[in-house]
Amino acid sequence: MITPKVLSGFKDRLPKDAIQKAQLLSKVSVVFQSFGFVPIETPHLEYAETLLPNASSDIQKEIYRFKDHGDRDVALRFDLTVPLARFVSLHHQTLGMPFKRYAIGNVFRGERAQKGRYREFTQCDFDFIGSESLVCDAEIIQVIVASLKALDLEDFCVSINHRKILNGICEYFGISQVNAVLRVVDKLEKIGLNGVEEELKKNAI
Repeated sequence: MITPKVLSGFKDRLPKDAIQKAQLLSKVSVVFQSFGFVPIETPHLEYAETLLPNASSDIQKEIYRFKDHGDRDVALRFDLTVPLARFVSLHHQTLGMPFKRYAIGNVFRGERAQKGRYREFTQCDFDFIGSESLVCDAEIIQVIVASLKALDLEDFCVSINHRKILNGICEYFGISQVNAVLRVVDKLEKIGLNGVEEELKKNAI
């Protein structure tokens, strides 16, 4: 007799949780579409040669990779970004640029199962393709804020890490030692804001 069980790192979702999840994702999708982002879908399964070169060494160890019935080397997607790159490469002639896309779907990573971390989980991505404008970056921040508010979250902080902004701040204040400033700012999480201020003073910046 077979005992019903779920693989480690995977889970069933009962109706109450499934409905709540669907409602949350629907709210986020509405926000994306209000900013002009359009949905795309890509397969859960890709050629391994598509995924592997774009994965870090740690992720490569976690990829679900196998030979299919046609003896093709295939793998389950570990995120939604690499399939997006393949999608754009394949369909760029029919896509208008800049291309504003969002995708919501399950991804797979064979990492060690632990509390709060699963081997199958849902990712939610949105991207600008084909533009380096800072206006696009600013809109990304707008979308993040609008999405969090749509989920009834109010007490949040969006951290921005952008080299051009840091360069502009240094230029505005006439600071020529840009690389030295960046090295100190990179330590922010480790030494805190006061620590950054003290180190900048110590280096006469």
